[in-house]
Amino acid sequence: MKQVNIKPCFFHFSMIYTYIHMYTKRANIMFNQHDWNNLTSLAKKKKTTVGVLVRDAVQQRYMVPNKLEQIAEANKQIRKIRKIFKGTIDYKSLIEEGRRQ
Repeated sequence: MKQVNIKPCFFHFSMIYTYIHMYTKRANIMFNQHDWNNLTSLAKKKKTTVGVLVRDAVQQRYMVPNKLEQIAEANKQIRKIRKIFKGTIDYKSLIEEGRRQ
């Protein structure tokens, strides 16, 4: 039996993402001819559709910053409730205490 090695790439993941999620909303986007030609040639080069390119661009541009904002807010909340130690830390005693537990 012949073994086939499949290398994962962005295209495979985007296609999986496309088929897992049901799209229920439609957008009508107007492009100038130059941009449209660039998008269609890029889509052919990546063996995908212009729609997938646009959805991926929206995810990268608008959804990732939202995640970064959530991380920043969580970090802010942690810093608010975390005790701040002023002075020197005796790391040796901390290690020894950790070993005893």
